Amino acid sequence: MSGSNIFLFFDFQNQPVDVQLVYNEVCKYGRIIGGKAYGSWSKHKMEAFILYNYGIELAEIPEAELLPNKKGNDIRLAVDCVEIALHNNPIDIFFLVTGDADFTALVHKLKSYGKNIMALARTKSTSYELISAVDLFIPYEDIVKNERLIDPIDRLSEEVEVFLKRSGKNFTLENISRFLSSFNINPAKYGVSSLRELSDIIYERKVQKPERIKDIKLLFLRNVIFGDLNEANLGEFSKKNDIVQSDLKMAIDILVRDGVIELNDGYYNVKRSKAFFLTLLEKYPIEYTHISEFIEKSYKAFSANRVKSLNQLLQSEFKLPISEFKSYVEALKRSGCFKGLDDSDYISYSTPAKIVCSLEELKVSTLSYFVKRVLSQTFVFKEEMELLKEVIFSNDERIFEKCIDMLVERGEITELENVYFYTPV
Repeated sequence: MSGSNIFLFFDFQNQPVDVQLVYNEVCKYGRIIGGKAYGSWSKHKMEAFILYNYGIELAEIPEAELLPNKKGNDIRLAVDCVEIALHNNPIDIFFLVTGDADFTALVHKLKSYGKNIMALARTKSTSYELISAVDLFIPYEDIVKNERLIDPIDRLSEEVEVFLKRSGKNFTLENISRFLSSFNINPAKYGVSSLRELSDIIYERKVQKPERIKDIKLLFLRNVIFGDLNEANLGEFSKKNDIVQSDLKMAIDILVRDGVIELNDGYYNVKRSKAFFLTLLEKYPIEYTHISEFIEKSYKAFSANRVKSLNQLLQSEFKLPISEFKSYVEALKRSGCFKGLDDSDYISYSTPAKIVCSLEELKVSTLSYFVKRVLSQTFVFKEEMELLKEVIFSNDERIFEKCIDMLVERGEITELENVYFYTPV
């Protein structure tokens, strides 16, 4: 469907969403050639501005506090869909951002005109009839969960690389430093103290690719734990996973050096030590004192209405390494302690949100993210839980026990014969 023409409809009164996130998702399925959005735009000024910039026509549905007028947009949307389907042959896909059962008949009518129909909405507010009727249903929760916080250093790295290529210069530390100096880049904006340090980070990320090595290490460990990976089939493993041999060798050498694995008679064995669990958390860095302070400051900022969405939390204000900051913000997002101002679940980074729990509940729920990251990659023996308590909770017994009890109660982790497993709900 990548070459399809798409017309996009937002039922914004019934299904408020992060417009940019949804628009980017829809673009994966073809070319958006038009769209309409129905809502009371005086209540959603920022969303209206974003939609306007995307070329989406805004249909105003008057709405007052005691006169919600929720059905006013349904009729207009349905009438417009049929009219556009009859007069615009180039449209291949009608994409509906709604979960309302009332649109099921509309879906069948559009199909009778030879159109493909897709829909995107929150699963719990979407009717089974609509999900069954459309050609493809995309849960809003899925795209919010998969959203990634953009690292400003990564963005700067891309800009530096493009500039140096256009200038015919090599990607060297010296040339990176010259670029940053020429454009008066402020290193403090990126959470570092000097241009030299910023240059080193950019060079490391683009040339040495530490994030790629971390990914390879985790993939390698998972295949050792749950598969039959050994020295003889490394070539097959690297080919299957599109891994450069030199990168795989580097990842294995690091794991051996750090005491995470050992090679015996051609077979790799995992040494389930503190170093092993720290390796599993390399992509989700955490330092207990730092995250505790981060959670407390974030809680106060939202409670005092100083920030209204997660992307308004600034790394420079917390004085944290960017890797930790990103890790903590994602953990907040996945804590389940935030809701949209309309009480909707599954907020994106830019969704205006409110905290719906106490400070301690926020702390426990946020820290549970890191426990799940470990358990999603390996089972954990009961006696090894002491290592998790050390590397994640810095041996804070009370918060650790509350976190584990909560995850067990929710059914997100299961204990079976003194072994803990991740059981996503």
